[in-house]
Amino acid sequence: MKSKVFSISLYWDYQNVRINNSFNPYFARYVQTFANLHGSLSSQRVYSNWREENQSNEQRLYELGFDCIDIPTTEKQSVDRKLIADCERELYSIPSTDILILITGDGDYKNLVRQWQAKGKKVIIFAHSKRANQKLLSVADEYYFVDKKLPELLEVKTRLIQMA
Repeated sequence: MKSKVFSISLYWDYQNVRINNSFNPYFARYVQTFANLHGSLSSQRVYSNWREENQSNEQRLYELGFDCIDIPTTEKQSVDRKLIADCERELYSIPSTDILILITGDGDYKNLVRQWQAKGKKVIIFAHSKRANQKLLSVADEYYFVDKKLPELLEVKTRLIQMA
């Protein structure tokens, strides 16, 4: 009997976890690979006020297949509100996603994580180790730090899958 392939959605609060010179430029590709080790990546969205960001980073993410969602305002938490609304809409769509990957360390997403889990969905968080909200991490099914050794994490996950 064929095993179920999990559907995965990736939502990224870019204002909370940015790509910059001190941050691994391959991070987006690592997260995509991580997602594909867990199932099939059905959507990948990255949210920011793109007029305020490095345009080459937006272009790179677009080329990797991300939908770059522009939030053209500097109003506080505008990215959070839009990302949460889109995630909630997806949660209640048919068919809905099995696994949500959130790239953020913002505690404002804690209730969203609980909503997904209440529907039997798995939630995985990627965040900066020094800026991650501990309450958000405590409710996640899994969490990883983007400023730690992601290539090694992928290598270990790949080996575990091959052994299964």
